[in-house]
Amino acid sequence: MRHGGFPLKRTLLLAAVATLAAQQVFGGPWLKSLTAAQKKAKAQNALIFVDLFADWCGWCHKMEQEVFPSESFQKATENKVLLRLNTEDNGEGTKLSQKYGVTSLPTFLLLTADGAVAGTIRGFIPANDFVRIMNDAEAKYKDFVKRAKAEDSISKDYAKRLDLAREFRSHFELPETEARLQKLIGEFGVPTKVRDDAYFELAMTQVVEKKYDAALKTIRKFSTVQNTGESYERSRLLAADIYILQGQVQMAVSFQGKLPEVAVHPECRRRPAATRAARQAAVAGARATLRSHRIFCRGRASGAVRFAGSSK
Repeated sequence: MRHGGFPLKRTLLLAAVATLAAQQVFGGPWLKSLTAAQKKAKAQNALIFVDLFADWCGWCHKMEQEVFPSESFQKATENKVLLRLNTEDNGEGTKLSQKYGVTSLPTFLLLTADGAVAGTIRGFIPANDFVRIMNDAEAKYKDFVKRAKAEDSISKDYAKRLDLAREFRSHFELPETEARLQKLIGEFGVPTKVRDDAYFELAMTQVVEKKYDAALKTIRKFSTVQNTGESYERSRLLAADIYILQGQVQMAVSFQGKLPEVAVHPECRRRPAATRAARQAAVAGARATLRSHRIFCRGRASGAVRFAGSSK
């Protein structure tokens, strides 16, 4: 039997060879399912290396052609689960990029099987430098895990406990972050400065989790024990961002009314009646602010995935 001028068996053989060659070029084998990657990583006690890409991303293709096939990359990822996800697939790739706030490509994540971020790398980087950065990120994460296991040894060092909670958030271990911050705001003997910072960090963590009502509740509770200081002002700016994001401009105005003019979002200065376009701009700004964990209400109105470019 012939197919397109070639015997069918030969066609199938060529297809199999092409598939194998593609895997070798990309340093494979690469998985295309997050669920499958997590299952494999858990079984092997391994990290997941995630390549987040898009078809239009030229630097992504350059990574595929020059870095992934390299001996240094393949050796460095021998003990890792490889996962490639398209950020525009309207599926796992899109959801994962949104979850971890990916706004530029290429972006690479080192994830645990449970979804904690061990490291993030952005942009095109030559193979040897890329491997060095990846190994450094993994080493720093292992150090963090080691310190987290010895957490009891810093039980009375409240500043270090706050720093450790922030580290948990930087690794997207959000429930663990929230639990530690809750202890700091309620525990007897915690210095006022640490307690105030913990209130703000707790509200920020709840924002990252998209628990906006909980964040506002935290900020209101904070205002019952403090009415001055940097963390207090930052918390009110954060509350204004949340209200603008929810379309509650007047509530944002009330939270920013006593703050310095330079800190007030332009939409808040418009007072009660704003044009629809202005309100949409304010919402976009607030979303950008929250995505980037920035504090001030005047965040940039971006958010589309863009090129990270070369880091050479």
